[in-house]
Amino acid sequence: MDDDPEFTDLTASFLRKSEPTFAISTSTDPGEALEQFRESAFDCVVSDHNMPGATGLEFLEQIREIDPDVPFILFTGGGSETIASRAVSAGVTDYLQKSAGTDQYAVLANRIRNAVETYRSRRALSESQERLSRFIDQSPLGTIEYDETFTIVRVNDAACEVLGYEPGELVGGSWAPFVPEDEELEVAAVERGLRENQAGFHNVNDIVTKDGERRRTAWYNRVVTDDDGEVITIFAQFEDVTDAHERQQKLKEQDVLESTLFETLPVGVLAEDADRRVIRINDRLLDLFGLEWDPDDVVGADCEAFAAELADRFADADRFVDRIERVTDEREPVWNEELVLGSGDALERSYRPIELPNGPGHLWVYYDVSDRRMRERRLEALNETAGELMAAETREEVAEIGVEAADSVLGLDLNAIHLFEPGTGLVPVAGTEAGRELIGPLPTFSEGDSIAWRVYETGEPASLDDVRTDPDRYNHDTPVRGELCLPLGDYGVLIAGSPTTGAFDRSDEVLGEVLATALVAALEQVDRTDRLRERERRLTRQNARLEEFASVVSHDLRNPLNVADGRLELARAESDSEHLTAVSRAHDRMAELIDELLTLTRECDTQIDLTPVGLESIARTCWGNVDTGSARIDIRTDRTVRADGTRLKRLLENLLRNAVEHGSANPRSDGRGGAVEHGSTGRRTDADGNGVEIAVGALNGGFYVEDNGPGIPPENRGSVFEYGYSTDPNGTGLGLAIVKQCAEVHGWDVGVTTGDSGARFEITGVDVVGSLGTDSGDG
Repeated sequence: MDDDPEFTDLTASFLRKSEPTFAISTSTDPGEALEQFRESAFDCVVSDHNMPGATGLEFLEQIREIDPDVPFILFTGGGSETIASRAVSAGVTDYLQKSAGTDQYAVLANRIRNAVETYRSRRALSESQERLSRFIDQSPLGTIEYDETFTIVRVNDAACEVLGYEPGELVGGSWAPFVPEDEELEVAAVERGLRENQAGFHNVNDIVTKDGERRRTAWYNRVVTDDDGEVITIFAQFEDVTDAHERQQKLKEQDVLESTLFETLPVGVLAEDADRRVIRINDRLLDLFGLEWDPDDVVGADCEAFAAELADRFADADRFVDRIERVTDEREPVWNEELVLGSGDALERSYRPIELPNGPGHLWVYYDVSDRRMRERRLEALNETAGELMAAETREEVAEIGVEAADSVLGLDLNAIHLFEPGTGLVPVAGTEAGRELIGPLPTFSEGDSIAWRVYETGEPASLDDVRTDPDRYNHDTPVRGELCLPLGDYGVLIAGSPTTGAFDRSDEVLGEVLATALVAALEQVDRTDRLRERERRLTRQNARLEEFASVVSHDLRNPLNVADGRLELARAESDSEHLTAVSRAHDRMAELIDELLTLTRECDTQIDLTPVGLESIARTCWGNVDTGSARIDIRTDRTVRADGTRLKRLLENLLRNAVEHGSANPRSDGRGGAVEHGSTGRRTDADGNGVEIAVGALNGGFYVEDNGPGIPPENRGSVFEYGYSTDPNGTGLGLAIVKQCAEVHGWDVGVTTGDSGARFEITGVDVVGSLGTDSGDG
């Protein structure tokens, strides 16, 4: 802008000539020029100093209000040092005084070009710095800016958030406050590297926040230099990777654990991908198939070819391959599928479909079940042996079967069975020939002289890796090393030995104990059989004597009694003596005794015929068979029981007769509370049952007979069922003994207690079939 239009146009023309790229606008009016500047973008302003209405410096102030950085050149003809000084102080970009000639225009053009380039460079730098500043401030990464001395000059919000410090607490300082002591050397090494190499570094280290929390961070460091290699600034950006680091550590730990588990599993494992290629295989699987390969060499192999190669090891090779193909096609889980190797060993295989990141996969697991199958076969054989043992008839036969089973079934080829004999000790009853060849004649063990006696006495089995270490060994020079000694209850011990140490494992102990249990059961069976046979022999002898006795009673006693009765009748015809009445009563008493004795002797046979019997009906029948006088009966049950009808009838008749006779309300002259004491079943002509109430009812597992008489004193209840027990001189003492005998032949129990008022006899252990209605009086 100039106040001389001609000069203005001339200057513009020379400038365009000197620099054709210039776009020039001219004005002689400061106000108009100012308006143009507002409306258009100008890279430079050239103004004279002396102008109408305003000076060049005043015009500069107005321009600076609009754009404080645009280049402003004062091009004046009336210049002076004072104006120049004021112009520089006012902030003009350049000052040029007009002169004669055209060279000044070339100088002006050059000054304009330099000013604009400088302006544009600064503006670009400012914009770049602004963008960088915004980038740093808005970056999600924590950013710390250092100068060339590694003094912090700037931190962003993200850095403050992670470190826990305010910007003012960090700016002007170093990294020391947030670097843990144990990380300082590493961070110092990074700083040295940045100073020396002026390059970028990536490092991961811990920081400590203002609150003292330790966090894992990843750092990205960069030195920024100018074209001359001088350091402009140093940036360190970082992010909190604590959670990611922990996840990574857990993944690493999990990978290590899984790898370790995979390699140490007692089962063989094979994983395939969607293309049936081996992803992973462990040593155990290769061992199961007898392959001396490195698992890493198998990874990537074709599983179909691998299966075809393995097939030859199985008893049914074709089925092995076909089954694998069908299972992988169906992708349904398979559990514990048994496979038999050509060697006879057995495997079990399980399959499970899996999902891999790149598609479906397959997981196979193989188990060696050869030992389990062997144990199962041994258990089956032991089960058969148990049947043979239970059929044995003697202890010696049991021992022989047991020794043979221990050898052939359990593989205990050196074994013997010693059975206890009182006064002698543990006597060898049976043993293998191999055992005798190793140790010679089998010894008899006595109290406290051996491991065998200790096991027999304590009932605790002993499994010894080396018998020489046991102070209780029988023979200090024994060739036996490993020993397994198992107790046979109170019967003895089973001993197995071996010339090698550590010969027996837990499986031998368990299976040996199974055999020992079967031997004990068989020996108990033999004992029971022997006792039954002895009992049968005693019963046979007893029955023979009883039959002989019954013959004597029925013939040799009845005949003289009949003669005496006849003579008595003759005597009465001749005389009416009161002594003859006493003789008649004695004869009646003798007849009753003979009847009762015959009942005891001839009905003691244990052979009974059990049938369902109704208690109500048989009780009423028995009531009709007994001389009851004025006594009354209350039958409170319709229960049906399994019993021998004849013996049940005799039992009830004796109990009812006993209740009527002992419970009579007519007191004896001696004041003992009844006409006949308990234990007497003798018929009394003076017992009319006056006032006696008798009840027959059901109770748990049986029935009872109860009266309202004087009862039985507690001290006498243990004796009332004994043969011949009676408190009445006229009683036989056999009635309740017959009741007990009839109960025992059924396997029942009979007892006496106190009822509501009198005596109560309870019969339990009865097989109750059913009831037509609800019993009363139970319990």
